Amino acid sequence: MDISRIKVNKVRLRKDLEALGKFGEEPDGGILRPALSEADLKAREWFKGRMRDAGLQVREDAVANIIGRLEPASGAEGGPCIATGSHTDAVLHGGKFDGAAGLCCSLEALRAIQESGIPVPCPLELMVFTDEEGGHYAGTFGSRAMFNLLVEGEIYKSRGAGRPFLAQSLERMGKDPAQSGKAVRSPSEFRAFLELHIEQGPVLDSLGIPIGVVEGIVAIDRHMIEVEGKAGHAGTTPMRLRDDALVKAARIVTAVNRAVRSLGADIVGTIGEMKVHPGAFNIIPGRVEMTLDLRSMKKSILKTARGKIREILRSTRGASLATALSKDRARKDRKIMEFIEESCRQRGVSWKRMGSGAGHDAMTFPTQGIPTGMIFIPCKEGKSHCPEEAIRWEDAAIGAQILADTIMRIGFNIGTKSTSGKVRAH
Repeated sequence: MDISRIKVNKVRLRKDLEALGKFGEEPDGGILRPALSEADLKAREWFKGRMRDAGLQVREDAVANIIGRLEPASGAEGGPCIATGSHTDAVLHGGKFDGAAGLCCSLEALRAIQESGIPVPCPLELMVFTDEEGGHYAGTFGSRAMFNLLVEGEIYKSRGAGRPFLAQSLERMGKDPAQSGKAVRSPSEFRAFLELHIEQGPVLDSLGIPIGVVEGIVAIDRHMIEVEGKAGHAGTTPMRLRDDALVKAARIVTAVNRAVRSLGADIVGTIGEMKVHPGAFNIIPGRVEMTLDLRSMKKSILKTARGKIREILRSTRGASLATALSKDRARKDRKIMEFIEESCRQRGVSWKRMGSGAGHDAMTFPTQGIPTGMIFIPCKEGKSHCPEEAIRWEDAAIGAQILADTIMRIGFNIGTKSTSGKVRAH
């Protein structure tokens, strides 16, 4: 197998990235493309077309995950696949490459593999996951739905008043939310999963290294905090008689910040979204809804943080907390990391092993015993989730090349699982 015959097309890849970046583009260069919004639906339709142009068989499952499949010509049709992919949805006013880089690089990798003439040893799948960013309620929705890992009733919950639930968005697409279970797949359908993503941090860019080999992804807790007060007239209610929900919420914000900081450098916590009700300049806030994001590679620290935060809320009248999602840390497959590094070595590309402080769909597959790997490419100055998010086209091409090479190495070296759970090599 001469992997050196695989050559990605840099020009074609750049055109795809630029085209995808037009859907939901804002005047400042950012993106307004929440999951299953009109902009996202248009982006998804465009990407389906590009997948079909590349010879993939394209389908959409019950929760709107898009799956493109390339069957081998060797008679291994219908067998376990090597999957790759990412997401089209973006955070509000975010950047053009979070998710999009992974999709376009994955598509280019599959095209380059086909054009090399090297027979693929097993089916290959390209996946566009629904609502990775958690625009409706909790993140990595599509990949979790694929393995029956949704929180009970999650599909009918939203991140706040006036925000749609996932079920409503699915109905708008003509899907039946009651049939979401049909999206569930067996882990035995997968040999491995690979995701390419921008780093979303400054390490690779600062070092001038084009490839990050991800060793693991932090555990992530997402909570919804609600603070109840009493609305009233801003001019006629004396200060001493007020029960201002926003004032109480402000105390919680600063107390949570102090509590997380007290636990040291191995944890981060963010209250990044707040909604004030009724939200008028002349009405005392009667209710506040906030989101809390906690992340750490250490379970014990996360547990301690949760305890401290619950104490803070118990001491505030009218405050409550609901857990939206709790994702365990995800270690990446040792052998796949070695394949990524071998691909870099043979292409003369430098790399660095590193962890991920951001969550990705690549967290879900290891929970099912599926060998999983993740490749990072740099983003300029580490900026992400903002309009300034940017990449170098050369880095994208290098990432797509390493992804393609690694897919083939996995295909020829990692077999399917037997009924005993042991891997059969080919």
